[in-house]
Amino acid sequence: MMHSKYCHLRCPQCEISGNMVLDLKPTRIGKAFCSNCGYDLPLHDGISDFAPHVPLMDPKLRPIQKLNQSPVFSAFYESAVWRAFLTRLGSGISMKDELERILSLAGNGAIETVADLACGTGHYARAFSGKFPDAVIYGLDISLSMLARGQKLARRSNLNSILFLRGDIYRLPFEDSSIDRVNCCGALHLFSNVFPIWREIFRILRPGGVFTGWSLYLKPGLEERIQHRMMEKKLASFFQPGQLGDELKQAGLTHFHCERERLWLIFSATKTKDGLL
Repeated sequence: MMHSKYCHLRCPQCEISGNMVLDLKPTRIGKAFCSNCGYDLPLHDGISDFAPHVPLMDPKLRPIQKLNQSPVFSAFYESAVWRAFLTRLGSGISMKDELERILSLAGNGAIETVADLACGTGHYARAFSGKFPDAVIYGLDISLSMLARGQKLARRSNLNSILFLRGDIYRLPFEDSSIDRVNCCGALHLFSNVFPIWREIFRILRPGGVFTGWSLYLKPGLEERIQHRMMEKKLASFFQPGQLGDELKQAGLTHFHCERERLWLIFSATKTKDGLL
C-alpha cells in the first residue's frame, strides 16, 4: 500500500518523488515500487535499495568502509570495544554526551521528517526517534549489514517510525526541500569529496531546516602533515572549523555553530528560510 508519510522518497530510476509504493510488513518491507515508472526496487532482507547503481561490494570503498559491510563488525559496532571506545578516545566525552550535543543542536519544533545519513546501526536515528516521536525517521546507509543490524535494534526498542534504506549519500533519494532535520555523524571523514554531499543536504532540507553532524579536526603541527598525506591519498577528510563553515556556507548552509572536543568537531548549520543560496 502507498503510505503518504513516505511521499518524500524519490525513485532512483525516474527520479520523481511522491510515487513510491511500500508494502510494509511488521518487521520489513515486502515490496517497493514506483507507480510512475513501474520500477521495482531491489529488496535485501526487507530493506529497500535506493542505490542499485552502487555495487553491494564496491571495490572503490576504503578499508574501513569495507569493514562496515561485515555482519560481524556491525554486531559489535556500538559496543564498548569499538564506537564507544573511539568516541572517548577521540573526543574525551561519552557517546551519551555526544548524542545529547547533537540533539541539542538539532533544536525543537514541529518536526515531520529526519534523515540520518550514513546511519550505520541507527544509533542517532533511534535518538532522533525518541526526541521526535511523531516524525518519520529515515536511516540511510550503503552497508546492508549495518542497516540490518539497525533495523533489528530499532524493532527491539519498538521504534517503528524509523525506515531503513540503502542509499547513496551523493544521490539522496529524497524530494527537494522535504526534510526538516539532516544528521551525519561518524562518517564524514570517510569521504574524500564532501562538497557534493553538502549540496545534496542543502537540496533536501526544508527552508529553515538544520543539519547536524560531527567531523574530524585538522590539527595543526605534525598531526596536520600526517592528516594532509592521508587526504592526498584519499584515505580520510579532516577539517578546520573555519574551513568547514565556509564550505557549508558556499553550499547554502549558514548559521554555522561548531564545538571542538579534541579531534571531534560537533557542528550544526541551517538552510536559509527563503531556501536560496
